[in-house]
Amino acid sequence: MVTPNSVQQWLAEQVVPLTIIVVLMIAGFLVLAISARRRRATLLRERAGHTEDRFVEELAGFGFDPKIARLTYRILQSEQSVQFPILLQDRLDEDLGLDDSDVEEMTVRVLAGAERENRPGLRHEPFVTVEDVVRYVQASPRRRHEAA
Repeated sequence: MVTPNSVQQWLAEQVVPLTIIVVLMIAGFLVLAISARRRRATLLRERAGHTEDRFVEELAGFGFDPKIARLTYRILQSEQSVQFPILLQDRLDEDLGLDDSDVEEMTVRVLAGAERENRPGLRHEPFVTVEDVVRYVQASPRRRHEAA
């Protein structure tokens, strides 16, 4: 194997492998983009008819506060950019694409909107589903308004 004398000579020898790597990377990104688009279309098709009102009614049927349920749904749709109807059993990370910081931020917003206190000691496990968040917020004590 001959050692290249210059950078230009080395680059000339590496054109084919670099081109193959770039083409493979572009193909990988295209596959991911197409997969994400198909998944979103499938979710929209499967969840046709599932609305915010239906979500709230389902939770109210289990004894949850409709205000908390509606607030959770709206925050997920508007602030967390979930572009498809949300179901009670949706997993926050896998189905909705939220990481731990997104879940924490969303939970704080729902607590504030529902005028509930954030008591981290009430939570023994990480949130997995949307129901876990609603259940935690409902179990949190109401915020006391102190007189000035």
